Amino acid sequence: MTTRRHLEIVGAGMAGLTAAAAFAQRGWSVRVHERVSEVRVVGSGLSIFENALRVLRAIGAEEDATNGAREGIERETRDAFGRTTSSLQYATRMFEISREQVVAALEKAARRSGAEIVTDSTIVNANSDGEIVNQKGQRMKADLVIVADGIHSRLRDVLRVPYRRYPLKDGAIRMMLPRLPEELINPDAKKNIEYWSGNKRVLIAPCSDSDLYVALTTLNSDVKGRSIPIDKELWSQAFPALTSLFARMDKDARWDRFEVVKMKHWSTGRTVIIGDAAHAMAPNLGQAGACAMMNSLSMAVMLEDAKDIPTRLIEWEKRERPLTDHTQRYSSFYSMLTLWPDHMRSLAFSLIPKIKWLRGQHLKTALHIPMGTEGMEPSAASRSNTV
Repeated sequence: MTTRRHLEIVGAGMAGLTAAAAFAQRGWSVRVHERVSEVRVVGSGLSIFENALRVLRAIGAEEDATNGAREGIERETRDAFGRTTSSLQYATRMFEISREQVVAALEKAARRSGAEIVTDSTIVNANSDGEIVNQKGQRMKADLVIVADGIHSRLRDVLRVPYRRYPLKDGAIRMMLPRLPEELINPDAKKNIEYWSGNKRVLIAPCSDSDLYVALTTLNSDVKGRSIPIDKELWSQAFPALTSLFARMDKDARWDRFEVVKMKHWSTGRTVIIGDAAHAMAPNLGQAGACAMMNSLSMAVMLEDAKDIPTRLIEWEKRERPLTDHTQRYSSFYSMLTLWPDHMRSLAFSLIPKIKWLRGQHLKTALHIPMGTEGMEPSAASRSNTV
């Protein structure tokens, strides 16, 4: 008789919940620990491309994640006065979805698959033998431990895996706003639009008929630009075309500086670190969450019948890490554009669709077919849920 293998997961974010569903569907007993009282996230939008949609489909979360979401058709860059500087059609399907909706869909899929999710459970220690300890001193042993506790991971230091964590020069104020009726009939209703003015950027991305995601990006050294509540006069002076949008920004928001985390290796023995805890990156490509989900699913596939889990984890990292590293590098390069003069940045955007190599680098992650999703076709359900 084969003994059912057990998995303990620390963190109920996108990485942890994807892993929970994927491993549970492969016969593992799974328990997820979340330190707060409920599974929740700070409101913001996510660009979910076909690579991430495939993962959602594989674990049975796509329909819930895309229900009512807007399918993106086109992306534009514009100057401070609203003049278009570049435009391109998406080369793959993309949905703009609220982060809250995606996490809720992942939680539902994990629970439906049989994973147990324990809230108010803080894990204070972990080791390479697959053991964790909670705030009450209770020790829990597993065949595999997954640490997915985010960029501020406490267990990353406990496990003593060498890593570098360094800030980029920019960051963003992100918020969700209610959409106005006139926005739904505007020609821009299905577009993601980036406005640039010097070192400042405004991303406008409708998520549904009711939700509008807005991100204000600037340099971390721009004290007034990153202040909360936002300096409406300052941002209106930088972007005259968006004055009416800034006037609506009375909701709570927060400033987050973009950061990168690079670990020497992702696993130690029977314990593995995934998601932002292992490879945080700037959100410029809309692929940080996708990398976390793809890596979680592929790990479940590779460990399904593994007899030597530590060795298979090394093989898994060797297979998956090159794409994650590429995505980190390209996302960081995109942040560097914040320092460029407007005319040079506009030229760069105009060249991306024309130069095959640049286009390939830009789309490499979005066009990737994740392990465990080979042969899948886009589902009819996700095609119908458009704005």
